[in-house]
Amino acid sequence: MHAFAIAVLLGASPWNLHCAAMPREQSLPSTLQRAARSFSPWIGKGEGGIRAGPVYLVAGSYRTAISRDGDYTDGTGEYLHRALVAVAPSYRGAVVISGRRLGVFGPRTRLGFSTDGASRCTVRGNDVLCDRRPHNFASSLTIPGHAGWRIVRTELRIGRTGCFEVSATGDGLRVRIPLSIPGPDWGTPGW
Repeated sequence: MHAFAIAVLLGASPWNLHCAAMPREQSLPSTLQRAARSFSPWIGKGEGGIRAGPVYLVAGSYRTAISRDGDYTDGTGEYLHRALVAVAPSYRGAVVISGRRLGVFGPRTRLGFSTDGASRCTVRGNDVLCDRRPHNFASSLTIPGHAGWRIVRTELRIGRTGCFEVSATGDGLRVRIPLSIPGPDWGTPGW
């Protein structure tokens, strides 16, 4: 019996995911807020981000949970979700971003990061229209050192649902950002 079917029989819902760390998003500094509104003009002015040290992840989340509504899949059935990764001016060194699903390592448990930006989106009335160009993905995203804000547009390639962590490492920097992706797991009914 699939894990999803067992969860339904036991009364658990894969949409009500509970991870060890699901903090509330924090308000964004004005520079990052403007970038987030430009990146996703349909979001409200109060859009927040998940922060660890000088690193922010803005992914349209609530208590770290992102919604895959409107996200499309690539040729392998993995969801692509637009996100901003930002490094505050307080940290000037290079930062390497990577991500993984917590628990047992297996197929589709690593996050992928677009190394060539994110799809462009426009808003027409109530419709959000995004181009679906192919992206180059890697298991990590390197953000070069620089003075001032560094704000990177990317697509997250998500192969499974569950509790994740995004790691940001650099010289003297090692932080983790929780991220959760609710819903039934890949390959189970309802995915």
